[in-house]
Amino acid sequence: MVFALLVPYISMIIGLYLLKSAWFAFLIYHFLIISVLVYNKKLNSWKTMFKGFNLKLTIYSIIFGLLGGLIIYFLAPYSGLISNLNPVLLSLGLSGSLWLIFVIYHSTINPWFEELYWRGYLGSSKKGLVLTDFIFSGYHLLVLALFLNWYWLILAFIILTIAAWFWRQLARKNKGLLISILSHMAADASIMIVAYLL
Repeated sequence: MVFALLVPYISMIIGLYLLKSAWFAFLIYHFLIISVLVYNKKLNSWKTMFKGFNLKLTIYSIIFGLLGGLIIYFLAPYSGLISNLNPVLLSLGLSGSLWLIFVIYHSTINPWFEELYWRGYLGSSKKGLVLTDFIFSGYHLLVLALFLNWYWLILAFIILTIAAWFWRQLARKNKGLLISILSHMAADASIMIVAYLL
């Protein structure tokens, strides 16, 4: 269980900080997710990714996800993102078509991996906050620390913890991951599109 919780931290440290590659970071992350699921014989849980659909709740959840991009857009001038974005992206191997492909990959593929892992395999049926909500939020700070002034990381941690809790409640309430995946996709897509356009 400890290793499972550390998977994203290991991936980001190796990929972003040692190899200086965003692609390696997320490919390692997704590879380790699959490895943990296979090792623990939980790969069959992928079926839950297509369960739990509710149209009205899906619309509300997608709107919730889209708020991520709006927050980034309005805070960008004050958070250090605008001045740091392009130099950091270049240092991580993201430029030209590779940056666009990464935006698409991160927006459409990453949410499926993360929801299956965090709200599926590491999920909890508790209504309150649980450890995995904080662990999920925390690993994002390794990424955001490269782009944002340090004091904005506190706000980011709070917002991401709320998102983790919200997506877990969606999975719990609907007994499936589909709505949380769609909401997560909306969040990732809106954030990545804003970053791409800055």
